[in-house]
Amino acid sequence: MKTNFFKDELVMVYQYAADTKEATLAGLKEIVPVIRDWQTREIVESTIRKLDAIPEPECRRFIADTKQLFIQKRDNSIRRRLAEAKAQTRTQKPHPKRKQPDRERS
Repeated sequence: MKTNFFKDELVMVYQYAADTKEATLAGLKEIVPVIRDWQTREIVESTIRKLDAIPEPECRRFIADTKQLFIQKRDNSIRRRLAEAKAQTRTQKPHPKRKQPDRERS
């Protein structure tokens, strides 16, 4: 069974990922009544419908894979930004120290 998830739906899966399909769905269903924004509510409800359509063993794997993908992207982003910052500091010329004016002694 192939179910296509939109990016916002995958974010919901990641944010509410639990060890089982039932626990993940329970977390998502719990927030629906308090969502005021109709667009967000539709994303959550669509995510619930799509997850519910996936059989349990496959759904559990999908949830775990989605969570891992987001964690890898986050970690890669952090590593990339650190590498860029290090490269930038290497290429910048060091600022010469300002010479302090001589103070007169009284």
